[in-house]
Amino acid sequence: MTAPFAKNEKVTIEQLANITEPEFGTEVQTWVPVLVRYWANVQDVLPSRSEETANGLAQSLRRARLRMRKNSAITAAMRVTLHSRGDLVMQIIAGPAALDDRDHDEWMLEAYATHG
Repeated sequence: MTAPFAKNEKVTIEQLANITEPEFGTEVQTWVPVLVRYWANVQDVLPSRSEETANGLAQSLRRARLRMRKNSAITAAMRVTLHSRGDLVMQIIAGPAALDDRDHDEWMLEAYATHG
C-alpha cells in the first residue's frame, strides 16, 4: 500500500476534438474539457539538465507528476491546466502508471519555457 498523498491542486484535463464551425461549416480542432477543476496531487520533478540551446534559442523543460484517482477516460493525448500555478498548461507525456494501491494513477507532464 502506498503512502497517502495530498490532493493539493485543482486541475482541468482537456482532449483535442474536432468540431464543426457554425458559420462556414468547416471542421476546427479545439480543446474540450474532460474533467474541470478536479482535485489532484501535482509534484514538480527536480531539474536535471532541463535546459538546452537550439539555434540560439534557450529552452527549458518544466516537468511534473500528476497523481489522481484512476480514471479510464484520461489518455496520454490530453493536456492539463494547473490552476494554482497561473493556469499553466502542460502536455501529458507519459502514463498512466498504476500506483501500489491500484486506486490511483500517475502521469508525467511537461511544459516548455523559452528565453530569447
